Amino acid sequence: MTKPLRDTLVAALIAVAPVAAGCGPGGDDTSAACANILPGDVVVSEIFADYAAPPGGSGADDGKEWFELYNASGGALDLEGLTIIHSRPDGSSEKTHVMAPVTIDAGGYLVLGNVLPDFVTGYLDYGYGADLGDLFNSDGGRIAVTCGGAVIDEALYDVVDAGLATGFDGGGAPDYTANDDLANWCTPPEEAAYEYVPANFGTPGTANYDCAGTSNGMCDDGGTPRATVPPTAGQLVITEVHPNPSGDDNLQEWFEAYATADVDLNGIQLDRAGDTRSPDVVNADACLHVAAGTYVVFGKNPDPLMNGTLPRVDGIFKFSMVDSGDVQILDPMGGVIDAVTWTNASNDKSRQLDPDVLDATANDTEGAWCDATVAWAGADKGSPGAVNEQCPPPSGMCIDPDDGQTRAVVHPTAGQLTIDEWMPNPALVGDTAGEWFELHASADFDLNDLQAGATALGATPIVTSAMCLQVTAGSYIVFGRNPDPGANGMLPAVAGTFGFGLTNSNAQLRVGVGDVELSAVSWASSVSGVSIMLDSDGTQCNAPAGVASYNGTDVGTPGAINTPPECP
Repeated sequence: MTKPLRDTLVAALIAVAPVAAGCGPGGDDTSAACANILPGDVVVSEIFADYAAPPGGSGADDGKEWFELYNASGGALDLEGLTIIHSRPDGSSEKTHVMAPVTIDAGGYLVLGNVLPDFVTGYLDYGYGADLGDLFNSDGGRIAVTCGGAVIDEALYDVVDAGLATGFDGGGAPDYTANDDLANWCTPPEEAAYEYVPANFGTPGTANYDCAGTSNGMCDDGGTPRATVPPTAGQLVITEVHPNPSGDDNLQEWFEAYATADVDLNGIQLDRAGDTRSPDVVNADACLHVAAGTYVVFGKNPDPLMNGTLPRVDGIFKFSMVDSGDVQILDPMGGVIDAVTWTNASNDKSRQLDPDVLDATANDTEGAWCDATVAWAGADKGSPGAVNEQCPPPSGMCIDPDDGQTRAVVHPTAGQLTIDEWMPNPALVGDTAGEWFELHASADFDLNDLQAGATALGATPIVTSAMCLQVTAGSYIVFGRNPDPGANGMLPAVAGTFGFGLTNSNAQLRVGVGDVELSAVSWASSVSGVSIMLDSDGTQCNAPAGVASYNGTDVGTPGAINTPPECP
């Protein structure tokens, strides 16, 4: 039965039985006391209907039945005035209880048992006495939480096993929509970890057993159960959001995240910080493994024919993204892994995080984001599941990696950087892959906007990034034709690449910023496999005898002080 149909049924029952709709003893209406509690704030999360007798004991259910409520509202709630309804699934045999004052913390559980209030002890938090009658051991039942006729949540239970509670999937926070589906409920294993009293198993007052595996926090890895590896803060970085697709928002909204470590998605929660509904839980029996360096996509619909031809969908969310809004990813216990906000989303274009800013702190800076310009499907632009486009940084600005804040680029000035060594004629690999040059920094500055060229500075900088590319005084910085060590002759990490060639003879090289030249060198000839370098007094020569090879063939000191320091 769908929730709207159930709501209609409950409303009809309330109309003919006003006392059950939230009236207290003597017929006083108590709905005002719970008026601040909205649908989904309180969730039925676990039900224990049939007590199992321990060896030599009694199996009577009196005082042993219970069910659990979860506070999904995000704040503490006083449940006074809520009406608890217990009935058959079709609403027959209904009994009610109006809640007395009792507080449930945000993210907390409240266990209600069939005992008088004076006998609440142990795992119980609240007693409703005999008001709700016996929980049914066969043919199923229904527990609903209402306020003044409004259904806050309801859940059905059907198959009852003596001594076993049935609980909503503990792989994520209880959800008032997801708990409508009995496929999301299961019983815990008969293991010591779940034996809350002798011979009886459940998790009253704590997170439920994870239905996705054979034990709490387990998943099926190719037929072998193993513990899940949930992401921690910063291990999933939100990198792209698409709140305003050209098609149906209810089908085609999506957002993307980048994994900075090997993790499992089982149990993570997708949410908006600014709404009142419960998070959407991503779960499955199988391990939803994601390798470090992988992009994952969360969408509204898994069908590419309906979701705007997304390349894949790794998890489903039901909340609505808005043009000026937010999205967050939570771990299975509700801790924030990453969250982002945006003030405006363009039509048919995703908002993309610059690929240099794959960090859960730096992505809080809106200047690190830009509109997508390349189409992946039809009229919509973006790169779901793939590396984003480079965002053009605001003129003269960059994001400081130390604090994630935007600041002015610190450009070098005359005398603060020197072309210190260069390789025009590599031997191990070809010139177009293995040429390089090195700069020596004599002050702290940023490399952003650095230009280089042969006879003149190139109009396009060889270093562009939304991040501030800081260097410190004394650093040696290498620039190459190819960033891959396997292709460029085993160079150390290059700070940037250049497209012009370093001619073997009668050639020049110059660097600068803002079309202002800061350092330049020239050479009449070069030797194959030998770098040209400056010594401590600025004398230029081919790398002298004693300089080691950096790759077994080519001689030079890329990324390090020139050694030996003096030219012959």
